[in-house]
Amino acid sequence: MAPQVFTRVGGMSAVYKQPTCKDDRLKALQALISCPTNSIRTEVPPPDILEAQKTFPIPIDEKKLPGVYHCGYHSSKSYGASSYLIIHPDGNILIDSPKFTERLARKIEELGGVCYMFLTHKDDVADHGKWSKRFCCDRILHSGDVEACTADVETKLDGNGPWRLGQDIMLIHTPGHTEGSVCLFYMPLKILFTGDHLLMRESGLDIVEMYNRYSVGTQLDSVKKLLDLDFNWIMPGHGRRIEFKDIEEKNAILEAFVEEKYAHYSSVKNKW
Repeated sequence: MAPQVFTRVGGMSAVYKQPTCKDDRLKALQALISCPTNSIRTEVPPPDILEAQKTFPIPIDEKKLPGVYHCGYHSSKSYGASSYLIIHPDGNILIDSPKFTERLARKIEELGGVCYMFLTHKDDVADHGKWSKRFCCDRILHSGDVEACTADVETKLDGNGPWRLGQDIMLIHTPGHTEGSVCLFYMPLKILFTGDHLLMRESGLDIVEMYNRYSVGTQLDSVKKLLDLDFNWIMPGHGRRIEFKDIEEKNAILEAFVEEKYAHYSSVKNKW
């Protein structure tokens, strides 16, 4: 959220530079507010923290992606995952669950509230019940990922899809990280919200095999399915957002990633 201030050291986040301008300071405070473990501190209480709180949800790119917001307030219950809000004429969509705060709820209410809460998979549901109660929204989750804490979700997706949410939103079943992982494809702006299915690290694309809860091979097959979709953006639950120049660049990068992973796991299997 604030690469000018924070960096990675030994696999963990660290402050490497103090904010030097008003914009850097705002982004650092937004990161402080969003930190799921409350690990970011200041020497004295920041007098402008309330102003920073008022900025959520944050527009991701008002020119390129109008009506798409990052909610902030990451929850430790979702392992610190990002959540997003789409402003839509047929009803706004909250993608995965931020930590519930009434302050954020009021800001979302000013933007039209929430009609649907789409849960990409079972790891990132966090305070879904509180958000559902606050906005009386319909929650959507694949039946393969329903657990005791989500047994009361209003819509349980069955089968392999794809499914439609209105005319311009497609839900793509991408099993692998979990059995019921589903991506949301917002066609007008060519955005794919991937949850934990696919993300970007400093080193490149990643499927985070060490946290796989179902099948790495199935996850790779699901990544390959994304070659058929015309999107330019990836909004992941973790890691960095990705903007591709065009579908050709997207497909070239995905193909190279999948081929490398297939070759790696084929080699490992042969050694067995």
